[in-house]
Amino acid sequence: MSLNKMTVANRYARAMFELVDAQGQLDQTYEELTNLRQVFLDNPTLASLLSGVNLSLKEKESLLQVLKQDASQPVTNLIQMVFDYGRMDTLVAIINEFERRYDLKYKRVHADVVTAVQLDETRRNQLKANLAERLGANEVLLSEKVDPAIIGGVIVQTENQTMDGSIATQIEQVRRLLLN
Repeated sequence: MSLNKMTVANRYARAMFELVDAQGQLDQTYEELTNLRQVFLDNPTLASLLSGVNLSLKEKESLLQVLKQDASQPVTNLIQMVFDYGRMDTLVAIINEFERRYDLKYKRVHADVVTAVQLDETRRNQLKANLAERLGANEVLLSEKVDPAIIGGVIVQTENQTMDGSIATQIEQVRRLLLN
């Protein structure tokens, strides 16, 4: 029976998280894994090359050595195990799941923010503080986008919540009320 990608990612990430947390290497491993994920995101064909038939085993192993270079033992073992089990196409999902667990432990929230104008440092910090308080987070990591079409205000989207305080939405709500 074949396991789906998310089940595999969850199992590997949980095992890795518990191991490095117990060894006191959680922050270091998180840093290494996010850097490794960036390598795969910057080279979208890498996972398929490592799991496909286009390269010889020797060529794949030389690529693996580059990936494992300067990596800690837990990360080296993870890369090797994922390769050995033919799951290189799942590595980014494993890292994403590891990050989700890391975020839960440290109460970190990722938020996509849309504003009509670029936020200055003061407003950005104020928004982070307000969101942290509202969401019960210790840290809020913002991904900002400017969209003049929202006229003003802010739209915030987290993993499971959307808060739309844009003027464009408020105008649309008033328009609907007037039409009904």
